Amino acid sequence: MNQNLKRFLVALVGAATLGCAGAVFADGATNARERFFLKRQNCKWTDEMGKYIYECVKANNGFNAHWCHNEALDAFCPKEDEAQAEKTAEPETASRQ
Repeated sequence: MNQNLKRFLVALVGAATLGCAGAVFADGATNARERFFLKRQNCKWTDEMGKYIYECVKANNGFNAHWCHNEALDAFCPKEDEAQAEKTAEPETASRQ
């Protein structure tokens, strides 16, 4: 087999391996973000939250708006435990007697 062809195949396999590893690590980050937002899904927006985000973005020279939003949710919204979050996600059915 030609030496250049061997190098190309090794590089191709290496690139494919790194691509798959990146997808695995990204999935964990997505799940953590989903849990973060699900625990705060019933939070109502307030003017204080908007002011907090505005000051945060202004302090960061217009950058990190997503980070500032997440910080505001973390600071102003109470976390729901998993049992309460599941209860609010499912519609309540009252039994009639």
